[in-house]
Amino acid sequence: MSSLSHENEFTGAAVAIIGGHLGSGPAVVRAFAARGARILVGELAHHALSDAERAACAPSIATAAIDVADITSIARFYEQCEQQLGGLAIAVIIAPPVKTNNALDIPPAEYRRVIDQELLGPMQCILEAGRRMAAKGFGRIISFSSMSGKAGVHKHVAPYAAAKGGLITFSRVVAAELAPTGVTVNVIATSLFDVQVAGIADKTELLKGIPVGRVGRSEEAAHAVMYLASKDGGYVTGEALNLSGGRFMD
Repeated sequence: MSSLSHENEFTGAAVAIIGGHLGSGPAVVRAFAARGARILVGELAHHALSDAERAACAPSIATAAIDVADITSIARFYEQCEQQLGGLAIAVIIAPPVKTNNALDIPPAEYRRVIDQELLGPMQCILEAGRRMAAKGFGRIISFSSMSGKAGVHKHVAPYAAAKGGLITFSRVVAAELAPTGVTVNVIATSLFDVQVAGIADKTELLKGIPVGRVGRSEEAAHAVMYLASKDGGYVTGEALNLSGGRFMD
């Protein structure tokens, strides 16, 4: 069936976007808002938002605090979503930017912090959303990962790559378990997007390694989310969709 027959399918849909102020999150928020969805954006307790991050996200969208290290906070956020939006059909999980350093120079405490925030936190967000969606017989869970978690060739991001690789594998297991319930679980693995390289004036060297010759646009990430969240994406689950301009292929 053509996606044109579903052009109004997000009207009134209850969408939770955890970390919606970060990275490509604002583009995702705007895309759902433009299609008439009801949205609650989760502000991450461990990431203080800058003025620019707040300004990038649609100002009229409702927000609520969430601490992804606290299971009670995650449950409270989803309860608020259900109460304010009338349900929970779609959950999108976006993580904060990564800090870099040589693997041997990163202290154990930093490894633990990154794993907590980039893997264990999103895992609990996925599980709690999955429980609620499975009980209703429908749901879409989409997490943002990174090509670092698939390729393992990027320097200076060891704990982040480990967390994102774990998130991809975890999502596949949960996808298999939830598939009979009508809930899909997918991951989007991005590489070199506009929000990542905004502070780099000369991108010549970066672009040499990207076959399409440019960095990704946040709107393209939002379109990928729209597809995976749509009725036409219902046969896709357990996938880690590459958005890398051909830089990585599998």
